[in-house]
Amino acid sequence: MKLNEASRIVKSTVLAAGLGTMFDYYDFLLAANAAGTVWLSLYFEPAFKIPGIALSLAMVTYAVAYITRPLGAFIFGHNGDKVGRRFTLVLTLILAFASMIIMGLTPTYSQIGAYSIVLLLISRLILGIGFGGEWGGGATWVSEVILANGYSNLGFWGGVFQAFATIGIALSSLAFSLSSLLMPHQYFYSWGWRILFLIGAAVILVAAVIRHRLIESPLFMDLVKKGGVLRYPAIEVFKRDWVKVLLLAFAWFYITAVTVVAVLPYSITYVTRVLGLSTLMGMQANSFMLLAYAVSLLTGGVASTLISGSLSDKRNPLLILVIGSIATGVMSILFYPLLATGNPVVILIAFEAYMVSEYMGFGSLPRLFTLLFPTMYRYSGSGLAYQLGGLLTGLASGLALPVLISTLGYSAWYAVSALMVSISLVSAASSLILLKVTSR
Repeated sequence: MKLNEASRIVKSTVLAAGLGTMFDYYDFLLAANAAGTVWLSLYFEPAFKIPGIALSLAMVTYAVAYITRPLGAFIFGHNGDKVGRRFTLVLTLILAFASMIIMGLTPTYSQIGAYSIVLLLISRLILGIGFGGEWGGGATWVSEVILANGYSNLGFWGGVFQAFATIGIALSSLAFSLSSLLMPHQYFYSWGWRILFLIGAAVILVAAVIRHRLIESPLFMDLVKKGGVLRYPAIEVFKRDWVKVLLLAFAWFYITAVTVVAVLPYSITYVTRVLGLSTLMGMQANSFMLLAYAVSLLTGGVASTLISGSLSDKRNPLLILVIGSIATGVMSILFYPLLATGNPVVILIAFEAYMVSEYMGFGSLPRLFTLLFPTMYRYSGSGLAYQLGGLLTGLASGLALPVLISTLGYSAWYAVSALMVSISLVSAASSLILLKVTSR
């Protein structure tokens, strides 16, 4: 194959995989923005009169999607390792599309009562299954196309693929904050927030079409020709490599936990309800917080993702994760005291530093995860490891965090900080153990 043709195939595959992942993350995290604001006001506070319980249940509704992510990884990993990466990745986006439509069109509690909360729960469960099958397939597809075309810088391209995810997370907060800032309050709470979900659904369909038109993984096609496809690939992962799967899940736990444990929606509640700040830099405090988070993701978060991806071509990705987890633990201690200053510039710096530490390691994940598993169950192995990390986050944000807030109140920032420090230390230890296991 000519060099130019190989380059075109690699870039188009990274774009197709990255675009779908970007808007899957946009859709997934858009609900995190909505949970502490719109959903709280329109669904949970009218249903549950005690503020702490209402916020806790809003968090639980958001977090249930983390519970179904491993199920999605198992189902779609099995399918992707048997019938192909590309076709399966189209199916994951179709589920995401259905979920976003339900979330965008669900009536409020005042209109249909408890059924509205049930619909939100169902939509989150569906999205969790689709999202669960997304990353393992995308990372596997990108990695195998790159390896098949003779490229040695898998870490760099993996970092580019991951940067799409970082941008998707940022876009969810950016879209939510700017819309709430620019639209009159009553319009945004009436229909403006719904448009954001429906836009995500529309773009997901475009990404599905793009994926459908590209090539299948050459390594998977070779596996099919050689008769190497396993009957139950997802089950084989647990039989042969369960230790790697679990250690990988804990190793990247700190990255996925920061957003939904420390930042969304708790930091917004902390600033607005505990510190009592209504405005920052002339805008509503909750809008400023979302905007600060989005800007820090697009700058420090994306830069850290790309740098860690490139570094993984030269250094062991597990060492990069150790550095990132320790830095995140330190920032988890400093974050809320910096927010407590009430100084907008200091708050921006706090977000920037937190995102740099959190995403130091994120770009190295595709290279790390996909190369630890053989082609015959690479989709299943990498996907299950990734989504079990998501499940851990769901337990932290959907169980541990609500219990802390319900028990200690909104002002218990120190408990949230301690939870994140504990998660960071567990991740660092897991990376070091996995480093020892894989070096044997």
